[in-house]
Amino acid sequence: MLDRMRPDPLLLDESELPFSPPPAQSRLEKDAVLLALSGGSVVDWSGVSFRNREEVNNFLRLWHCDVERHPWAQRRLSYIYNQAVVFLEEQLGLTFRSHIRRLSDVRDAFVGASKKGFGRDRIQYCAILKLMHVVNHLEMQELRNSLPIREVDLLERANLQVLAKAEEMRACGFPLRAFYGNRKARPSVISKLLAKREATAAPIFDKLRFRLVTERREHLVDAIAWLFRNLIPFPAIIPGESHNNLLDRDEVLRATDAMPELDRILSRGVDSLRAPANGYSGASYRVVNFVVDLPIRVYDLPGIPPSSHPEVLGEAVPIMVEFQLLDAETDVQNEQGESRHDLYKARQIEAVYSRLGRSIPRLSRGIGR
Repeated sequence: MLDRMRPDPLLLDESELPFSPPPAQSRLEKDAVLLALSGGSVVDWSGVSFRNREEVNNFLRLWHCDVERHPWAQRRLSYIYNQAVVFLEEQLGLTFRSHIRRLSDVRDAFVGASKKGFGRDRIQYCAILKLMHVVNHLEMQELRNSLPIREVDLLERANLQVLAKAEEMRACGFPLRAFYGNRKARPSVISKLLAKREATAAPIFDKLRFRLVTERREHLVDAIAWLFRNLIPFPAIIPGESHNNLLDRDEVLRATDAMPELDRILSRGVDSLRAPANGYSGASYRVVNFVVDLPIRVYDLPGIPPSSHPEVLGEAVPIMVEFQLLDAETDVQNEQGESRHDLYKARQIEAVYSRLGRSIPRLSRGIGR
């Protein structure tokens, strides 16, 4: 659930830099943008759009699995691939051709699943990639649970990883107004849990969250694409946790050339392209946000010795991070009238009081300052 951010920046550098036009989006990046905006899952995809091994290499590096630099990474990829094939054969009764079952370079499965048409090989590669995603997710969680990792260390490492990319994004001339983040303080976490009907069983997705403000509205889709090109592997998006009431359907359509995908999303009744923010934001509050399980290289953390067999569970564990995106004009508008942060907090506190069996005066302009 989306939470508002006060301007407590970890990074907020507004010195002048020359803006450069964002690079053209690949089809893969456009698909990732749609996934982020719709809050869907790659398990529901019917194909991917990797053009060559180099695009696969870049995708794998975002998972901290660099097959060009580390021999174990290629073995890791084969290990996950074989697990997926065995599951599909033994549990679902599928039969694979020998060249698919004994693939010499697993990167070819990504390219094979990206071929046009409905050939048998393409369909089987797609099924295997979906299982690889599930297996990788489970094993990242297993690695995290098997090591003495403090959440505070993971949050700090994730923070450094994102801010390094923020500097890189700005240095390359992307039209940014600001890129900053903060961690949710403990009182805010308690208030949010009390305000949610799920109470203590509810996950808090935004303990670490970042806000990216573009110079203009038309740069928002390019900014999302940049994040998936340079920081976030697109399958890491958490399904059902995307919200957008800023970009409308036509804007996304023009930016991604995605009429079939949009129609498919809308036909399922998942009109996430105009989803509301949370119930405490003012009616005029506008933002795009999504939540990801950001992969963090665990052996960069203090006190964690390197693994002797990284091909088994890899070297990355997930940490949930929220990204909020909006343009500069909307950012100003969001801090006016009923959308002001102090009124947002007052509405949340009113819900907390109500759940605790107390009453407070109705909201006024002075509450929460």
